[in-house]
Amino acid sequence: MYLPYRRATQFLVFGLMFVVPVLNIFEIYVITGTFYAINFGGLGVADPSVILQAIFAAGEITVPLMTAAIFPLLVAILLGRFWCGWLCPYLFVSEGIDWLRNKLCLILFRRPPKSSATIEKAFSANLTRFSFLICGTALAGAVGIPVLNYINAPAIMSAEAMMIVKERAVSLEFWFVVILLVLQLSFLPKIWCRVLCPTGSIISLFRTSVTMKVISKSRPQTTPCCKERSCLSACPMGLAPYREAGNLLCVNCGKCIDSCRFNRLQFTGFQIDDAAPVIPRQQSDS
Repeated sequence: MYLPYRRATQFLVFGLMFVVPVLNIFEIYVITGTFYAINFGGLGVADPSVILQAIFAAGEITVPLMTAAIFPLLVAILLGRFWCGWLCPYLFVSEGIDWLRNKLCLILFRRPPKSSATIEKAFSANLTRFSFLICGTALAGAVGIPVLNYINAPAIMSAEAMMIVKERAVSLEFWFVVILLVLQLSFLPKIWCRVLCPTGSIISLFRTSVTMKVISKSRPQTTPCCKERSCLSACPMGLAPYREAGNLLCVNCGKCIDSCRFNRLQFTGFQIDDAAPVIPRQQSDS
């Protein structure tokens, strides 16, 4: 249900990374910049983590910085981690790495890889993410350099796309992203999104009662409602949605909802009608 629309937006954003510099080469400046900070016809929008780093590195808050944060934070308040699940180019590529990892395990070991949920619990992942954000921000304030900006994987991908188009070259940061993907392919699945990403950490904090999120109507929520545990295997963040729906790690991708054959998972919040009854598909077919 959601997958075709999500894939379309992911392809669109990924392609945009290369289209923008091409337009700029031909002196078309309707859109300029990278995912560190991008400008749409005079409207400046910046990654909240980039802005936070800039504030602590410079030691001051400016109106342009705060203005650039308004739009992404408003989206976060309404749609949760929509950027992460539907737009982020790194998650898009990492899901491809997950698919490849699964295929390789089936070919080499005749079994699918273990879920990252069995490797690291959600609480530990969230604790590591926020600790990384706090330490990186404190370091930026101490040394006066926005250190986390140099390892911001999605923004690096955007900047490297511009460099490839304009200069036919890549920088040192490109290999940082390659290393992350290799680690994900081998033995550290979802390492960036689950335990490092500063952007996802900040966005996840802007949550209200109207913020869109996944809820589970399964009872009890401590055990999976189907033996296949299809929602767990579908989640790109390694969550168990039947008991961890709405966790701060959740990126609102909707993959767990699509996979649930009992319709016990659904979005609630900003754009969802909670009045619709939830009927297991097996019963509705009888």
